[in-house]
Amino acid sequence: MEFGLFVEYPSNETTTQAQIFKDSMELIEAAEESGSEGIWLAEYHFDPSRSVLSAPITVAGAVAARTKKVKIGLAVHVLPLRNPVRIAEEVATLDHLSEGRLDFGVGRAAFPRIYRGYGANYAESRERFDECLEVILRSWTGEPFSFHG
Repeated sequence: MEFGLFVEYPSNETTTQAQIFKDSMELIEAAEESGSEGIWLAEYHFDPSRSVLSAPITVAGAVAARTKKVKIGLAVHVLPLRNPVRIAEEVATLDHLSEGRLDFGVGRAAFPRIYRGYGANYAESRERFDECLEVILRSWTGEPFSFHG
């Protein structure tokens, strides 16, 4: 059995977001020192009481720089809200920087308010997710490709 830590970043009225991130990094470092196998980060938008982590790839980069052994998981990265080629590039870069410690979890999010906040149509999210995942996987083959979605 492996033990990992799912890290959330909830805000409150007495703690700054900068302090939330600082505290979480200290927690992650302590988790690695105590033998945790993995750290999982989730992408959230427009719900600071739940989490202020809107840029998990950026935070995962900070985790990679401050740790040496722990796996770094994205659970989940919301594909339909981003450019899939950009995601493919950023995730591949992060995997190299972390020396292969990245676990890339993907999803489409279950909350329509996230899509409204981005001016995107939640009803199209399933199809968009499938298209994004296909483009990302094709991008990693190293072969030229075209995509019409």
